[in-house]
Amino acid sequence: MSGGAAPSLDELLESRSRWPRILVLALVIGVSVGMVLLALIRVFPPHAYGLASDFRVFYGAAKAMAAGQDPYSPQVLLHFLQRADRYPYQQPALNYFAYLPITGVVLEPLTLLPFWVAFVVLTVLGAAAAGVVTVFLLRDLGWSHDRLTAGVALVSWISFQGFLFGQVDAFLLAALGGAMLLAWHHRPLAAGLVLGFLWLKPDLLWPAPIFLALALWPDRRRITWFATGFVAISLGAFLANPGLLASWGHALVRFSAGIGTTQPNLSGLPSLQQAAPAAWGLTGHLLTPGTLAVVSLALLGMAIFGAWLVTSASWNGVTEVGRISWAVSLPVGIWLASTPYAHNNDDLLLLPLLVLTLGRDVRRLHGSGLWLAMGVVLLVFLAWPARVVPWPVGLSALAVLAVALWRFREDQRFTGFGAGLAMLTLACFPVLDPIHLLAVSLTPVAALVLVVEACRTCWMEVGGAGTGPAYASPATHAPVPG
Repeated sequence: MSGGAAPSLDELLESRSRWPRILVLALVIGVSVGMVLLALIRVFPPHAYGLASDFRVFYGAAKAMAAGQDPYSPQVLLHFLQRADRYPYQQPALNYFAYLPITGVVLEPLTLLPFWVAFVVLTVLGAAAAGVVTVFLLRDLGWSHDRLTAGVALVSWISFQGFLFGQVDAFLLAALGGAMLLAWHHRPLAAGLVLGFLWLKPDLLWPAPIFLALALWPDRRRITWFATGFVAISLGAFLANPGLLASWGHALVRFSAGIGTTQPNLSGLPSLQQAAPAAWGLTGHLLTPGTLAVVSLALLGMAIFGAWLVTSASWNGVTEVGRISWAVSLPVGIWLASTPYAHNNDDLLLLPLLVLTLGRDVRRLHGSGLWLAMGVVLLVFLAWPARVVPWPVGLSALAVLAVALWRFREDQRFTGFGAGLAMLTLACFPVLDPIHLLAVSLTPVAALVLVVEACRTCWMEVGGAGTGPAYASPATHAPVPG
């Protein structure tokens, strides 16, 4: 080259990443839009397994509670379900209510509206809450295209199927992200109050309050205010209709017995064990050895992360934005990948972790690793479900690739592989469930890939020799005045 300095490695990587990055983003958006259109075609006219199927249960339970009856009684619930929206047949998983009574209490105002009007209102409110919180979350994390990114996230298949079914995951995402925003803007009491909404689905978000409190350590005053808000909402949740708590407990036990048998499309790792040979004794049931082993490893991983968070000096150079966002998002991600009971739509709660893993404006989608990530996803699809490539060949190829990646783990050209693979699998793997191409969901694989890459990214940013420390610039954190 004549004249001027030679381009840096970062500049070369950025230049070479332009087309693969465009292809990855186009593929993700294309899959999302395609699945949305396919879903809309399939859900009309409405039927028992489609549009608003989950909301029907919430609405019926809230109707029963408003009438002073027990929504945990199958006969009572079925009566109100048929009154809300009559179906000619039943499906057990869609005619059972096992949430805390507070869920019905919160939804009781919607029962003043006709069923389909209430469904539209819930969907619009959930999308608005999740969208607004995601925009502010991305803005504080330094993203320049926050509104566009939030919009793409909300029309992804994981998000959209939650809206189609009438689930409450959008509100849970708003509570999770809102609590983090309020915490790093020095509003710990409000953060605790907002995070109290996790009682709508406590089995999914229970790690969040624990690790948010750890992220505030050693500021005991802020921890106390946060705990005060969270405990206040928690007491309100359990005292909202205390006469139904015993019925809820019995219903929860009965419902838990069906996990791994009657529940389809589960997204936690225990559900993958159902594809293992029966002689292994690894099934998706709650108390089988495989499930207990997965959950135990998840709890151990979260405990190790918590100990590192509160004892390591590596976190001293991380701003509150980085500290709180990683502290809350990573344990929630570990749990969502490992829980015995979570559906594809619940993985919307992985969005904060995905944002952290991709980096500001997806800056980690770069290098030759992106081509490699696309090749791996294509290989998986060719091996299963297409079965063009025999599965022993596919597994062997993936094993060789894993060895090669470990060998070249410090080669910066391949650093975009993990982030690209996490984004592609999370966008593409869950779409196999609604079109029933597989006997077992691949969504747990996508969740596992994201969590593994997130753990690596967090370590490299905070304690390793990578791009860190995370959000070290004070400009990324400006407390709200007053």
